[in-house]
Amino acid sequence: MNFFSNIDIQFDIGECRLHAVNLISTHIIHDFPMHSHGIGCYEIHYISEGHGTLIADGREFDITPNTLFITGPLVPHAQITDKSDPMLEWCIYLRADDGNEKDYDSLIRQFLAQKFWIGQDNQELLPLFRKLFSELESRQTGYTDMVKLLISEAVIDITRNYISSSAENGVSPTNSFERTSLTIEEYFLYEYRTASLEELSERLRLSTRQTQRLIEKYYGSSFSEKKTQARMSAAQLLLADECLSLTDISERLGYSSQEYFTAAFKKYYKISVVDYIHLRKLLQAKYYMATSEMNISDISFLLGYSEAGYFCKIFKKYEGQTPSAFNKNFQKLTSKAG
Repeated sequence: MNFFSNIDIQFDIGECRLHAVNLISTHIIHDFPMHSHGIGCYEIHYISEGHGTLIADGREFDITPNTLFITGPLVPHAQITDKSDPMLEWCIYLRADDGNEKDYDSLIRQFLAQKFWIGQDNQELLPLFRKLFSELESRQTGYTDMVKLLISEAVIDITRNYISSSAENGVSPTNSFERTSLTIEEYFLYEYRTASLEELSERLRLSTRQTQRLIEKYYGSSFSEKKTQARMSAAQLLLADECLSLTDISERLGYSSQEYFTAAFKKYYKISVVDYIHLRKLLQAKYYMATSEMNISDISFLLGYSEAGYFCKIFKKYEGQTPSAFNKNFQKLTSKAG
Protein backbone atom coordinates (compact mmCIF):
# COMPACT_ATOMS: atom_id res chain seq x y z
CA MET A 1 0.00 0.00 0.00
CA ASN A 2 1.17 3.52 -0.82
CA PHE A 3 -0.53 6.24 1.19
CA PHE A 4 0.41 9.91 0.99
CA SER A 5 -2.03 11.91 3.13
CA ASN A 6 -2.44 15.46 4.40
CA ILE A 7 -0.11 16.80 1.74
CA ASP A 8 -0.75 19.91 -0.31
CA ILE A 9 0.74 19.71 -3.78
CA GLN A 10 -0.44 22.88 -5.51
CA PHE A 11 -0.55 23.22 -9.27
CA ASP A 12 -2.32 25.37 -11.84
CA ILE A 13 -4.20 24.46 -14.98
CA GLY A 14 -4.82 27.74 -16.71
CA GLU A 15 -6.22 30.14 -14.12
CA CYS A 16 -7.45 27.37 -11.81
CA ARG A 17 -5.43 26.47 -8.72
CA LEU A 18 -5.76 22.81 -7.67
CA HIS A 19 -4.46 21.02 -4.58
CA ALA A 20 -3.59 17.30 -4.43
CA VAL A 21 -4.37 16.43 -0.80
CA ASN A 22 -4.31 12.62 -0.64
CA LEU A 23 -2.83 10.02 -2.99
CA ILE A 24 -3.42 6.32 -2.34
CA SER A 25 -2.60 3.07 -4.10
CA THR A 26 -3.94 -0.03 -2.37
CA HIS A 27 -5.82 -3.31 -2.66
CA ILE A 28 -9.33 -2.75 -1.30
CA ILE A 29 -10.23 -5.67 0.94
CA HIS A 30 -12.97 -3.89 2.91
CA ASP A 31 -16.09 -2.16 1.61
CA PHE A 32 -16.33 1.62 1.80
CA PRO A 33 -19.77 2.75 3.07
CA MET A 34 -21.75 5.60 1.54
CA HIS A 35 -20.00 8.95 1.92
CA SER A 36 -19.43 12.19 0.02
CA HIS A 37 -16.82 14.93 -0.28
CA GLY A 38 -16.87 18.67 0.21
CA ILE A 39 -17.51 21.56 -2.12
CA GLY A 40 -14.66 21.92 -4.59
CA CYS A 41 -13.40 18.38 -3.93
CA TYR A 42 -12.90 15.72 -6.61
CA GLU A 43 -11.77 12.13 -6.12
CA ILE A 44 -10.18 10.31 -9.05
CA HIS A 45 -10.38 6.50 -8.90
CA TYR A 46 -8.63 4.15 -11.31
CA ILE A 47 -9.01 0.38 -10.90
CA SER A 48 -6.16 -1.54 -12.53
CA GLU A 49 -7.01 -4.98 -11.11
CA GLY A 50 -9.88 -6.81 -9.48
CA HIS A 51 -13.65 -6.49 -9.43
CA GLY A 52 -16.32 -4.86 -7.33
CA THR A 53 -19.39 -2.64 -7.34
CA LEU A 54 -19.75 1.13 -7.19
CA ILE A 55 -22.93 2.69 -5.83
CA ALA A 56 -23.18 6.32 -6.94
CA ASP A 57 -25.64 8.75 -8.45
CA GLY A 58 -28.46 6.49 -7.24
CA ARG A 59 -27.26 3.56 -9.40
CA GLU A 60 -25.02 0.48 -9.21
CA PHE A 61 -22.06 0.01 -11.56
CA ASP A 62 -19.86 -3.03 -12.09
CA ILE A 63 -16.16 -2.29 -11.58
CA THR A 64 -13.71 -4.23 -13.74
CA PRO A 65 -10.02 -3.73 -14.56
CA ASN A 66 -9.35 -0.43 -16.35
CA THR A 67 -12.42 1.26 -14.81
CA LEU A 68 -12.05 4.99 -14.24
CA PHE A 69 -14.54 6.95 -12.18
CA ILE A 70 -14.70 10.44 -10.71
CA THR A 71 -16.75 11.48 -7.67
CA GLY A 72 -17.14 15.24 -7.32
CA PRO A 73 -18.59 17.56 -4.66
CA LEU A 74 -21.46 16.19 -2.54
CA VAL A 75 -21.86 13.01 -4.62
CA PRO A 76 -22.75 10.13 -2.26
CA HIS A 77 -20.87 6.98 -3.22
CA ALA A 78 -19.90 3.59 -1.81
CA GLN A 79 -17.59 0.79 -2.98
CA ILE A 80 -18.15 -2.93 -2.49
CA THR A 81 -15.14 -5.10 -3.27
CA ASP A 82 -15.18 -8.66 -4.56
CA LYS A 83 -13.45 -10.45 -1.67
CA SER A 84 -12.26 -13.21 -4.02
CA ASP A 85 -10.71 -10.67 -6.42
CA PRO A 86 -9.99 -7.42 -4.50
CA MET A 87 -9.66 -4.22 -6.48
CA LEU A 88 -6.31 -2.48 -6.82
CA GLU A 89 -7.21 1.20 -6.73
CA TRP A 90 -5.14 4.27 -7.58
CA CYS A 91 -6.76 7.33 -6.05
CA ILE A 92 -6.07 11.08 -6.16
CA TYR A 93 -8.06 13.45 -3.96
CA LEU A 94 -8.12 16.99 -5.37
CA ARG A 95 -9.46 20.27 -4.06
CA ALA A 96 -10.09 23.26 -6.33
CA ASP A 97 -9.77 26.82 -5.03
CA ASP A 98 -12.77 29.10 -5.31
CA GLY A 99 -12.53 31.20 -8.43
CA ASN A 100 -14.42 32.75 -11.29
CA GLU A 101 -15.01 29.87 -13.69
CA LYS A 102 -15.54 32.39 -16.51
CA ASP A 103 -11.77 32.96 -16.36
CA TYR A 104 -10.95 29.25 -16.71
CA ASP A 105 -10.13 27.60 -20.02
CA SER A 106 -12.60 25.12 -21.49
CA LEU A 107 -10.67 22.01 -20.40
CA ILE A 108 -10.69 22.74 -16.67
CA ARG A 109 -14.30 23.96 -16.84
CA GLN A 110 -15.28 20.59 -18.28
CA PHE A 111 -13.35 18.76 -15.56
CA LEU A 112 -14.97 20.78 -12.74
CA ALA A 113 -18.46 20.55 -14.25
CA GLN A 114 -18.36 16.74 -14.25
CA LYS A 115 -19.65 15.86 -10.77
CA PHE A 116 -19.78 12.14 -11.50
CA TRP A 117 -18.43 10.03 -14.36
CA ILE A 118 -17.59 6.37 -14.85
CA GLY A 119 -16.23 4.52 -17.85
CA GLN A 120 -13.29 2.59 -19.27
CA ASP A 121 -10.02 4.52 -19.49
CA ASN A 122 -8.91 5.14 -23.07
CA GLN A 123 -5.90 7.35 -22.29
CA GLU A 124 -3.57 4.69 -20.79
CA LEU A 125 -3.51 6.14 -17.29
CA LEU A 126 -1.87 3.18 -15.54
CA PRO A 127 1.75 3.98 -16.55
CA LEU A 128 1.14 7.58 -15.47
CA PHE A 129 -0.11 6.49 -12.03
CA ARG A 130 2.85 4.14 -11.60
CA LYS A 131 5.25 6.95 -12.47
CA LEU A 132 3.45 9.35 -10.12
CA PHE A 133 3.69 7.04 -7.10
CA SER A 134 7.27 6.12 -7.95
CA GLU A 135 8.20 9.82 -7.82
CA LEU A 136 6.44 10.25 -4.47
CA GLU A 137 8.26 7.24 -3.02
CA SER A 138 11.76 7.96 -4.32
CA ARG A 139 11.71 11.75 -3.70
CA GLN A 140 14.57 12.31 -6.10
CA THR A 141 15.76 15.79 -7.02
CA GLY A 142 12.91 17.71 -8.66
CA TYR A 143 10.25 15.17 -7.65
CA THR A 144 7.79 17.87 -6.55
CA ASP A 145 7.80 19.51 -9.98
CA MET A 146 7.51 16.10 -11.63
CA VAL A 147 4.53 15.18 -9.43
CA LYS A 148 2.77 18.44 -10.34
CA LEU A 149 3.28 17.72 -14.03
CA LEU A 150 2.03 14.14 -13.70
CA ILE A 151 -1.13 15.11 -11.78
CA SER A 152 -1.81 17.89 -14.30
CA GLU A 153 -1.43 15.32 -17.09
CA ALA A 154 -3.83 12.99 -15.25
CA VAL A 155 -6.49 15.73 -15.05
CA ILE A 156 -6.09 16.44 -18.78
CA ASP A 157 -6.27 12.73 -19.70
CA ILE A 158 -9.36 12.26 -17.53
CA THR A 159 -11.09 15.19 -19.21
CA ARG A 160 -10.21 13.65 -22.57
CA ASN A 161 -11.93 10.48 -21.36
CA TYR A 162 -15.10 12.56 -20.72
CA ILE A 163 -14.98 14.19 -24.13
CA SER A 164 -14.22 11.05 -26.12
CA SER A 165 -16.95 9.02 -24.38
CA SER A 166 -19.47 11.81 -25.06
CA ALA A 167 -18.44 11.90 -28.72
CA GLU A 168 -18.72 8.11 -29.03
CA ASN A 169 -22.22 8.23 -27.58
CA GLY A 170 -23.23 11.15 -29.78
CA VAL A 171 -23.67 13.43 -26.77
CA SER A 172 -22.74 17.08 -26.89
CA PRO A 173 -21.36 18.36 -23.56
CA THR A 174 -23.14 21.64 -24.15
CA ASN A 175 -26.61 20.45 -25.14
CA SER A 176 -29.70 22.13 -23.73
CA PHE A 177 -30.51 19.53 -21.09
CA GLU A 178 -26.94 19.41 -19.75
CA ARG A 179 -26.88 23.19 -19.42
CA THR A 180 -30.24 23.12 -17.61
CA SER A 181 -29.14 20.20 -15.42
CA LEU A 182 -25.90 21.98 -14.54
CA THR A 183 -27.85 25.10 -13.53
CA ILE A 184 -30.09 23.03 -11.27
CA GLU A 185 -27.19 21.11 -9.71
CA GLU A 186 -25.17 24.26 -9.05
CA TYR A 187 -28.20 25.99 -7.57
CA PHE A 188 -28.81 23.26 -5.01
CA LEU A 189 -25.08 22.87 -4.39
CA TYR A 190 -24.56 26.51 -3.40
CA GLU A 191 -28.00 27.83 -2.47
CA TYR A 192 -29.41 24.96 -0.38
CA ARG A 193 -29.82 27.24 2.65
CA THR A 194 -32.27 29.66 1.04
CA ALA A 195 -33.28 27.79 -2.11
CA SER A 196 -36.76 28.57 -3.41
CA LEU A 197 -38.72 27.26 -6.37
CA GLU A 198 -39.39 30.83 -7.51
CA GLU A 199 -35.70 31.79 -7.60
CA LEU A 200 -34.65 28.63 -9.45
CA SER A 201 -37.46 29.18 -11.97
CA GLU A 202 -36.15 32.68 -12.65
CA ARG A 203 -32.65 31.33 -13.32
CA LEU A 204 -34.04 28.73 -15.71
CA ARG A 205 -36.43 31.26 -17.28
CA LEU A 206 -39.29 28.86 -16.71
CA SER A 207 -42.53 29.02 -14.76
CA THR A 208 -42.59 27.44 -11.31
CA ARG A 209 -44.87 24.73 -12.66
CA GLN A 210 -42.47 23.94 -15.53
CA THR A 211 -39.51 23.86 -13.14
CA GLN A 212 -41.30 21.51 -10.76
CA ARG A 213 -42.17 19.17 -13.63
CA LEU A 214 -38.59 19.28 -14.93
CA ILE A 215 -37.16 18.29 -11.54
CA GLU A 216 -39.71 15.50 -11.14
CA LYS A 217 -39.00 14.19 -14.65
CA TYR A 218 -35.21 14.10 -14.45
CA TYR A 219 -34.58 13.58 -10.73
CA GLY A 220 -37.66 11.65 -9.67
CA SER A 221 -38.28 14.01 -6.77
CA SER A 222 -40.04 17.25 -5.93
CA PHE A 223 -38.28 20.58 -5.44
CA SER A 224 -38.71 20.21 -1.69
CA GLU A 225 -37.19 16.72 -1.72
CA LYS A 226 -34.28 17.90 -3.86
CA LYS A 227 -33.65 20.77 -1.43
CA THR A 228 -33.72 18.40 1.54
CA GLN A 229 -31.28 16.09 -0.25
CA ALA A 230 -28.88 19.01 -0.82
CA ARG A 231 -29.17 20.13 2.81
CA MET A 232 -28.54 16.64 4.13
CA SER A 233 -25.47 16.17 1.89
CA ALA A 234 -24.12 19.47 3.19
CA ALA A 235 -24.96 18.38 6.76
CA GLN A 236 -22.63 15.39 6.43
CA LEU A 237 -19.76 17.68 5.51
CA LEU A 238 -20.46 20.23 8.21
CA LEU A 239 -20.72 17.53 10.87
CA ALA A 240 -17.16 16.53 10.02
CA ASP A 241 -15.97 19.96 11.23
CA GLU A 242 -15.53 19.64 15.00
CA CYS A 243 -15.20 23.41 15.32
CA LEU A 244 -18.89 23.80 14.49
CA SER A 245 -21.62 23.29 17.06
CA LEU A 246 -24.98 21.79 16.15
CA THR A 247 -26.46 25.28 16.49
CA ASP A 248 -23.89 26.62 13.99
CA ILE A 249 -24.64 23.80 11.56
CA SER A 250 -28.39 24.28 11.88
CA GLU A 251 -28.04 27.97 11.03
CA ARG A 252 -25.75 27.30 8.05
CA LEU A 253 -28.25 24.82 6.66
CA GLY A 254 -31.13 27.24 7.07
CA TYR A 255 -32.99 25.46 9.89
CA SER A 256 -34.68 27.63 12.50
CA SER A 257 -33.41 25.55 15.43
CA GLN A 258 -31.06 22.73 16.38
CA GLU A 259 -34.04 20.55 17.28
CA TYR A 260 -35.61 21.03 13.84
CA PHE A 261 -32.32 20.12 12.14
CA THR A 262 -31.66 16.97 14.21
CA ALA A 263 -35.24 15.80 13.64
CA ALA A 264 -34.91 16.39 9.87
CA PHE A 265 -31.55 14.57 9.85
CA LYS A 266 -32.98 11.52 11.62
CA LYS A 267 -36.03 11.44 9.35
CA TYR A 268 -33.83 11.54 6.24
CA TYR A 269 -31.00 9.17 7.25
CA LYS A 270 -32.94 6.99 9.73
CA ILE A 271 -30.16 7.60 12.26
CA SER A 272 -29.60 10.24 14.93
CA VAL A 273 -26.94 12.92 14.57
CA VAL A 274 -25.07 11.54 17.60
CA ASP A 275 -25.03 8.01 16.18
CA TYR A 276 -23.93 9.33 12.79
CA ILE A 277 -21.00 11.26 14.31
CA HIS A 278 -19.80 8.20 16.23
CA LEU A 279 -20.15 5.89 13.21
CA ARG A 280 -18.27 8.34 10.97
CA LYS A 281 -15.44 8.53 13.51
CA LEU A 282 -15.35 4.75 13.85
CA LEU A 283 -15.08 4.40 10.09
CA GLN A 284 -12.03 6.66 10.22
CA ALA A 285 -10.68 4.71 13.19
CA LYS A 286 -10.90 1.41 11.30
CA TYR A 287 -9.16 3.01 8.34
CA TYR A 288 -6.29 4.23 10.55
CA MET A 289 -5.99 0.83 12.22
CA ALA A 290 -5.87 -0.89 8.84
CA THR A 291 -3.42 1.48 7.14
CA SER A 292 -1.13 2.91 9.81
CA GLU A 293 0.99 1.99 12.81
CA MET A 294 -0.86 4.33 15.20
CA ASN A 295 -1.88 2.89 18.55
CA ILE A 296 -5.39 3.09 20.03
CA SER A 297 -4.58 6.10 22.22
CA ASP A 298 -3.26 8.10 19.27
CA ILE A 299 -6.27 7.23 17.13
CA SER A 300 -8.78 8.12 19.86
CA PHE A 301 -7.06 11.47 20.43
CA LEU A 302 -6.93 12.19 16.69
CA LEU A 303 -10.68 11.55 16.42
CA GLY A 304 -11.52 13.89 19.28
CA TYR A 305 -12.14 11.38 22.09
CA SER A 306 -10.76 12.65 25.40
CA GLU A 307 -9.93 9.16 26.72
CA ALA A 308 -8.91 5.94 25.01
CA GLY A 309 -11.15 4.01 27.39
CA TYR A 310 -14.23 5.95 26.28
CA PHE A 311 -13.26 5.44 22.63
CA CYS A 312 -12.97 1.67 23.20
CA LYS A 313 -16.38 1.67 24.89
CA ILE A 314 -17.98 3.48 21.94
CA PHE A 315 -16.18 1.21 19.45
CA LYS A 316 -17.51 -1.93 21.13
CA LYS A 317 -21.03 -0.50 21.39
CA TYR A 318 -21.31 0.10 17.65
CA GLU A 319 -18.98 -2.54 16.22
CA GLY A 320 -19.69 -5.40 18.60
CA GLN A 321 -15.98 -5.92 19.29
CA THR A 322 -13.08 -4.06 20.86
CA PRO A 323 -10.51 -2.19 18.73
CA SER A 324 -7.95 -4.87 19.63
CA ALA A 325 -10.27 -7.62 18.41
CA PHE A 326 -10.90 -5.69 15.20
CA ASN A 327 -7.14 -5.36 14.63
CA LYS A 328 -6.62 -9.08 15.21
CA ASN A 329 -9.41 -10.05 12.80
CA PHE A 330 -8.14 -7.58 10.21
CA GLN A 331 -4.64 -9.05 10.37
CA LYS A 332 -6.10 -12.52 9.80
CA LEU A 333 -8.02 -11.33 6.74
CA THR A 334 -4.94 -9.54 5.40
CA SER A 335 -2.72 -12.60 5.78
CA LYS A 336 -5.31 -14.76 3.96
CA ALA A 337 -5.64 -12.19 1.14
CA GLY A 338 -1.86 -12.09 0.80
